[in-house]
Amino acid sequence: MTQYIYQRHTTAMSNTSGFSVSKPVALWNKPINADFKELFKSLGKGVINGVLGQWGEVAKDALEATAALGLAAAPEEVAWLLIYRSLVEAIVSLIKGNQELLFEKPNESDLELLCDRLNHSLESIELRIDQDFFRRPKDLPILEAIKTAFADWLKYFSVNQAQALTISHRLPTYFVYALHQEWAKNPEKYACLKEELDTPFTQANKREHSWQCYLAWLQKQIEEPMFLEAFSLKQVYVPLHAYYKRKVAGEKSEEFERRVRDDDKYQRIVLDLEIELEAWLEKGDCHDAIRVISGGPGSGKSSFAKIFAANQAQKGKIPVLFIPLHHFEPSDDLVDAVGKFVRDDGFLRHNPLDKDKADSRLLIIFDGLDELAIQGKIATETAKQFVCEVQKKVERFNARENCLQVLISSRELVVQANISDFRKPQQILHILPYFVTEDERKNYIDEQNLLQQDQRQIWWQKYGNASGRAYDGLPQELNQDNLTEITAQPLLNYLVALSFNQQNKFPTDGNLNAIYANLLTAVYQRGWAGYQHPAIRGIDETDFVRILEEIALASWHGDGRTTTVREIEAHCENGNLKRLLDKFQKSAKLGVIRLLIAFYFRESGVKEQEKTFEFTHKSFGEYLTGKRIVREVRLIHKKLKARQDDPDEGWNEREALKRWAILCGASHIDEYLFKFVADEMRLQNASDVGNWQQTLCHLISFMLHHGMPMERLTPRPDFQEENRQARNAEEALLAVLNACARVTETVSKIQWHTPEAFGIWISRLQGQRITTNTDVFCLNCLSFLDLQGCVLVFKDIVQANLERANLENANLKGANLVRANLKRANLEGANLEGANLVRANLVRANLKGTNLEGANLEGANLEGANLENTNLARANLAQANLARAFLVRVNLTRANLKGANLKEANLARANLLRAYLKGANLEGANLEEANLEEANLLRAFLVRANLERANLERANLKESKR
Repeated sequence: MTQYIYQRHTTAMSNTSGFSVSKPVALWNKPINADFKELFKSLGKGVINGVLGQWGEVAKDALEATAALGLAAAPEEVAWLLIYRSLVEAIVSLIKGNQELLFEKPNESDLELLCDRLNHSLESIELRIDQDFFRRPKDLPILEAIKTAFADWLKYFSVNQAQALTISHRLPTYFVYALHQEWAKNPEKYACLKEELDTPFTQANKREHSWQCYLAWLQKQIEEPMFLEAFSLKQVYVPLHAYYKRKVAGEKSEEFERRVRDDDKYQRIVLDLEIELEAWLEKGDCHDAIRVISGGPGSGKSSFAKIFAANQAQKGKIPVLFIPLHHFEPSDDLVDAVGKFVRDDGFLRHNPLDKDKADSRLLIIFDGLDELAIQGKIATETAKQFVCEVQKKVERFNARENCLQVLISSRELVVQANISDFRKPQQILHILPYFVTEDERKNYIDEQNLLQQDQRQIWWQKYGNASGRAYDGLPQELNQDNLTEITAQPLLNYLVALSFNQQNKFPTDGNLNAIYANLLTAVYQRGWAGYQHPAIRGIDETDFVRILEEIALASWHGDGRTTTVREIEAHCENGNLKRLLDKFQKSAKLGVIRLLIAFYFRESGVKEQEKTFEFTHKSFGEYLTGKRIVREVRLIHKKLKARQDDPDEGWNEREALKRWAILCGASHIDEYLFKFVADEMRLQNASDVGNWQQTLCHLISFMLHHGMPMERLTPRPDFQEENRQARNAEEALLAVLNACARVTETVSKIQWHTPEAFGIWISRLQGQRITTNTDVFCLNCLSFLDLQGCVLVFKDIVQANLERANLENANLKGANLVRANLKRANLEGANLEGANLVRANLVRANLKGTNLEGANLEGANLEGANLENTNLARANLAQANLARAFLVRVNLTRANLKGANLKEANLARANLLRAYLKGANLEGANLEEANLEEANLLRAFLVRANLERANLERANLKESKR
């Protein structure tokens, strides 16, 4: 036999995960005498017998069959052994990843005939290996034949034609990955190839080979199936658009910078996200080596990060390291943390940031900065420290030349909290949805006309091809204005597709929770195939959902994403769900594992020597947690009412609060979870929600008077942990009360035992802001709240949501209400002397008799507000919008109204003595009998203004238009 002399490619990351040869070599042929019939039979029996999570054993049995192949020590036969084992591993991995789509047929004789036919079709194929095999293993001729046979085998188990082709199409990628893994696991079995076939595995140094293995893994990641479907991310991925903010050109005064809204200071420049980042990589500027991708949940951040990592690694210009931050343990030193990550990951045999082993160039993609901020303020600080450490290390590595570039993805709020660290032009790239309405496009500069394209149509075409449903674009039933926000977001659009395909009646009200509920029912019923999944046989739908809720709760109580079987069992025990676990076949533990493997979860690592599982999509866990919280509200109301009706039944307030502390104390509720709670409330009966609202008001009042009963927890935490959990539980009470109020649109009447009780409580929940950009979650939950007579002197309530709150006679003297939402709030008789209301929203607010003396209302929106008898002496109303405001008998003595919009405002009998109205718009305003003595109306716009009997003595009307 002609000896093979292979030579390693000189590039560490070649264009494919393969190798080139130094000179042409002869071909050798190997007839296929492996019994594929036994392979397909053993795999088929694995499905029929419901093996499910034990595919490793099936693979082991299939591989042991190679002992009967009669293989000798000849290099060509050992090479065939390597190929065959890799093929088996790839096929088993594909089946395991799509096992929820397989439904058995009872006739094993049919399976025997099928396997005979498949084996016969493969026997006549000659395996030809030439010099290109290790360089391009995907091109191995037998792969096409195996793909066809495998697709036929899949169809036997009720997998439709499109699904079978989609799954089998991924075989080459899985085969390449398995090839690397097989060599790495059993190098001694292939030792003879070192002498005869100078293969790339032996010629390459360990570092280069580990990069090749890692590349194969990256390719496999984007080929893995999306949950409930046969296709992969790669098959339906649509390239994303994004924008960056560019400061408005031209010199601007400090006054302009101070008073103009942030959105007006910047232009939004649209770009193709992948093209932009490729250009950034190509430029390789050592002074501009960090980019940030910002987007909301489900905007496609992680999908893009995976695709981009795989694509750049495939191109081979620069090594790529992809790090999901929920699998990453940050430390004081980034080099050490990366070293630990690659050791635990097991692919790379060296730390690519190690001083002595560092590659000449490296791209690190950190996916999910918000995963470091999952447990509230402390973790938010961890995220900020992590960003600072990344910046320091990038500066150190790039001191002389560009060596390290870093791409970070994160949810928007965490990026906002760290925005001061990202100041370079185009450093933060904000992901855009699949579709931007024509009206919204006016907010962007889109020189490439990227926003003209409705990418939903492209996604649905790809989805139709991959799923076999033959969509040529977004279905007409879903192309509705009230669904645009959902279908424009990548993840939500995908969930809509799943729900739309499985349900006869699709919810069209735009409530995401309704879509998730539809999807959950579809999963349970398995309506598309007519079979129920073996993992949930004997369990009704209510119990199925209930257990999923408890799993989500276990994840929320952990790190927000992952959990273990032990933690799930503990939660089910505490929640009296042991009977549900017992419904699973065999042991409860096996039942939980089967459920996790079958639905929405994937293995994600090890925690305390136990496997961890994570939701395939984080927002699905948030939905189930929100659903669980609403379930508890319903139960608490029921139990408290039962106690009222019969003192021997139900719970008292302490027991109810104890239950609440167990449910919501371990973790901090955030705005993402809150949205799911609010949407779930909207799905409930409105009268029930009204009753729950009253119950929660009563519980909060009781809690403020008596405290959270943390002493009842078993085991009881130490004081610091007890205090943390109490605060979390109290904030959750406020948040869920607000979710109820948003449904009923009625004011929540809490009994405040003292005028300062609310102020003390909100200060405890609020804590200390870390940066000026930090949003405080609890301040978003104050709408519809009765704060009548409350003392909030000098209170920090920046950006608080007080829409339709009752602040009658409240003392807000000196309070900071910058950008607060006070739309339709009742502030009658309130004291806002010296308060900061810059850019506050006071549309249609009731400010009758309010004291706003010396208040700063610069840029505030007072459109349609009632300011009758209001004291605005010395108030700053520059650039304020007072259009159609009711200002009868208002005191505006020496008020600053420069540039204010008073169009059609009613200022009858207003006192504007020495008021500053330079450049104000008073078109159509009613100034009848108003006192404008000594007022400055220089260049004021007074067209159609009613100045009848107005006192204009010594007023400056120069250049005014009347």
